[in-house]
Amino acid sequence: MSDRDTSNPPTEPTAKKILMLVTTGPEEPDKTYAPFYIAALMAAMEIDTTMYFLMHAPELLRKGAAEKVPLKKGGTLQQFVDMAVENGVKFLACAESCRDLCEIPPEELMDGVKLVGSATMADLALDADTVISF
Repeated sequence: MSDRDTSNPPTEPTAKKILMLVTTGPEEPDKTYAPFYIAALMAAMEIDTTMYFLMHAPELLRKGAAEKVPLKKGGTLQQFVDMAVENGVKFLACAESCRDLCEIPPEELMDGVKLVGSATMADLALDADTVISF
């Protein structure tokens, strides 16, 4: 006879959660594609992936902006944004950054972007298994 308790069978592990903080905007195009690429990769691995855009990064979420950010090897940032969207990455934009730094009205953000306050970032960071900052 086993001493193992079978009254509470093990549950499936919960999905890992990754929060990516993105602060760089189109002013440094070489630094823009990596966060989207890594987020798309993690989401494809079935990791719950959220990107939080603050400082100048919300400029990347302005409708049509990613199509204007060139990449050194050709193409634009839009291909990496599309890859992240297709893999289910969640995009959150800091309301204060959009309003005060970037002057982006909500209707000028890409479809699917959720405008949230700074406290949301703190809650997400506390809930995430890992926080990555770009």
